[in-house]
Amino acid sequence: MSKSRKITLTAGGFLGAALLLAGCTSSPGATPGSSAAPSGEGGPSITFVAGVKGDPFYITMACGAEKAAAEAGASFDFQAPNSFSPTDQIPIVDGVSAAAPDALLIAPTDVESMFAPIQRVRDAGTKVVQVDTSLTDTEGISASIKTDDYAGGQEAARVLADLVGGEGEVLLLNFQPGVSTTEARGQGFVDEAEKLGLTVVGSEYGGTEVEKSAQIVDATLQRHPELAGIFTTTDYGAQGAITSLRNAAKLKDVALVGFDASPVMVEELRAGNLQAIVSQQASKIGQLAVEAALLALEGEESGETVEVPTITILLEDVDSPSVRDALQTDSCG
Repeated sequence: MSKSRKITLTAGGFLGAALLLAGCTSSPGATPGSSAAPSGEGGPSITFVAGVKGDPFYITMACGAEKAAAEAGASFDFQAPNSFSPTDQIPIVDGVSAAAPDALLIAPTDVESMFAPIQRVRDAGTKVVQVDTSLTDTEGISASIKTDDYAGGQEAARVLADLVGGEGEVLLLNFQPGVSTTEARGQGFVDEAEKLGLTVVGSEYGGTEVEKSAQIVDATLQRHPELAGIFTTTDYGAQGAITSLRNAAKLKDVALVGFDASPVMVEELRAGNLQAIVSQQASKIGQLAVEAALLALEGEESGETVEVPTITILLEDVDSPSVRDALQTDSCG
């Protein structure tokens, strides 16, 4: 069993040891590169397999990881499946197993289905660090770097409760079953919302389809015309909720709290179409994951889980330096 701990905005225990390994410094390219961040001669090789291609959260995480790898003189390779599914991710992981890099950073797309493919990578001698999502069975995993998602869900409930005046019917619009991070966000939200006196009228899954999320909100509004608020565990859900509320002329009547400060989410916040974003520190997670991988290659494998806190962003905070680490990007710069 791995143990968990939370960190502050500093890199914590990994940073000092990782800096001892640092070699030449170079900046990441415009996007996370395949075989980017040239290594010094004999430097370690690190591959990052994200959950899905094109997602600003994973792009931002890759930017942080690529920068940390470059500073340590390590080569860095970024790969991602076309959809958030084991079907698309397994062939990529099998390719990593064949290539046998020194370390793999991976966001498993399913808590069970990805165990065997990741085990094959480990059997090939590659150190494995989980990022963001995780497996049910973490035996042999060098470390796990993730957001404190349960606490993030609790924070979303507190923010939404403030927005709706401490009472009313609210909807949880989640991602998809079997994803550890969003399930934890949802559970944290439900538990805290009930403590605060909110009535959670539904817990639905919208996946990556904005249209499906819009249809879920449409149906909820039909059943609960007095709906006071919505929490979405992903920006896909937030986009669908905004579409539905706009069509129903209820953008000003139903409070909306989203998760993750992607560029489109920040734009919607500025436009007043949602009232708050609870966001992960994606770049920090990527940085810490590389540092954990470097330590594992030096024989220091804790197997522990490092939980990075979320940052809450309101309209008045969006340009503040205090939320900069929570903003996500479509490319490295």
